[in-house]
Formats: sequence, structure tokens, C-alpha cells
Amino acid sequence: MQDMYGMRAAFRKALIVSCLAVAVLWWAVAAWAGSVSDYAGDMVSLDAAGKVENTSRLFFSGGKARVEIPAQEDMGPMVIIVRPDRKVQWMIDVKARTYFEQPLDEKALAGMNRGGAPAMPMGESTVKEEPLGSEKVNGYDTRKKRVTVTSRMMGHARTSVSTVWTADEFDVPLRERGETGETEEFRNIKVGAQPAALFEVPQGYTRSKNMPGMPDMSGMPDMKDMPDMKDMKALEGMGMPPGMKLPGQ
Repeated sequence: MQDMYGMRAAFRKALIVSCLAVAVLWWAVAAWAGSVSDYAGDMVSLDAAGKVENTSRLFFSGGKARVEIPAQEDMGPMVIIVRPDRKVQWMIDVKARTYFEQPLDEKALAGMNRGGAPAMPMGESTVKEEPLGSEKVNGYDTRKKRVTVTSRMMGHARTSVSTVWTADEFDVPLRERGETGETEEFRNIKVGAQPAALFEVPQGYTRSKNMPGMPDMSGMPDMKDMPDMKDMKALEGMGMPPGMKLPGQ
């Protein structure tokens, strides 16, 4: 039974890391659409009362992206680097000094570059946008819109609605607010060339077969011993860490 709980915890952690990776990939592709290609800033997560929960540091350069993610729950700090030019994504475990390499799906990249929504892990999603006018956010003129995302996973559909503010310069949302008031805001934006070393795996880091924070899965029980994933209760509590969410949710 202890192995069962270990398997569920590992699955949950893998899902969180996968969701973070999808969010970073979405940001990277969105950055291609903006008129500014080289810049950096802070993605600040706030609760419904406006209190800062955490801050991730984002860097973009010519289609490349780097996101520095603070420690989340039982996971240490992590860096995700997206390199469309090499068709690869690296997930770096800062504490362990290791990195996990993952190939990028060219079809998924092409679809996202045409304005599509990122595919959710093990599922699909559709997006509907409704214009709400324009506003100024952090000194930039933005387009305000209501975004409705319908995600389907394992035969179950889930719909979420958020309000998004985007600027022509970046197209990475400058602000995004969920139905219950939680907000993501892109602040402290600095336009300009970014050091090339930011988009490479640091020297001295070892390649890992597992995602950051994940145990060696070779000794884990067979997947047939996992709870029946058709029952969505098995996914209870397997959401994103506090303050982190995917674009459009």
C-alpha cells in the first residue's frame, strides 16, 4: 500500500511538472507573435485578495525561452528552457544539478504557432475568445478579452473562464485573471538582448532519465496497480501548485 501511495505521489508530481512545461512552451510560442523578441520579466502570481504567492522569472530571445520557477510544495526550484531551434526542451533541477531532456513535437509547435491552445497532458482543449475592449497594463496598451477553455481528459470535460490582457509588443499575457480572482501578471519587463548562456544547460550538470524531483520509476509497481483513472476522484488534489496555473485557466 505504501508503494501505491508513492506511485500516486510520483504521478501527481509528474503531472505538475508536465503542466509547468506546457505553460512554458505556450509562453515561448506566444512570444513569437509579439513585435519584441528579446526581453525578460517577472510572472507574478497573486491570490484573490491581491497577495503575492510566488514569482517566476521569464526570459525570451529570438524564440528561445527560459523560466525560473521557485520551489513548489515538495519540489525544489526548477528551470525550464525551450529551444525550438534545436527542437528540444530541458527541465533543470537546480538543487540536484541535473537536467531532463525532452524533444519538442513539431506538429504541436506548428499548431500553437497558428494561435491554437496548448494541448493538455493526456487530453485536448479548445479555446473561445471574446473581445472586451482595451486597457493599459503596466504602461502598455493591451487588448482585453474573455477566454473560455474547454479541456477534455479521460472522457471528462472541464470548462474554465478567465480574463486576459495582451499587448502587441509581447503577446505573452501581461495579466490574466481567473473566475475566482487569482491573477497572473507580467511585471518588471526589460526589453533588450539576453545572455546566450541563459538558454543552455549549465556546465557541470548531469543528464537525468527522470523529470526534476521524480524518483527512479524502475522500482515502482506496475501501472495496473494504480487507482482506476476513469474515476476522476483518483485525480483529486493532483492540480497545479498554489499560485501556478496554465494560460487560459
